Amino acid sequence: MASHLFHEFSEDEREDAESIAASHGFDIVEFDICDEDHYPAGGAVGPIRRQVTVTRRSNGKVGIYDAGNGTAWHAGFERDLAAGEFGDSSV
Repeated sequence: MASHLFHEFSEDEREDAESIAASHGFDIVEFDICDEDHYPAGGAVGPIRRQVTVTRRSNGKVGIYDAGNGTAWHAGFERDLAAGEFGDSSV
């Protein structure tokens, strides 16, 4: 299993998350974002599963999203921001 902090994500991925947060009145610095890669057990061949965890610093609200091939964690993050899952925006 490998973990990465948000600043280690690809530039495109960071920019997308920043844009989504801003469009809902949030600053991306309000969130701790990291991911974990889950490799197949026992060295077996198979897809690497990736999960992104987003935590709002001010209230501890957490969202966990599947990421990687065939997924779009940004869509889940945006849906949760729109639904108020992370609380009210700072703006």
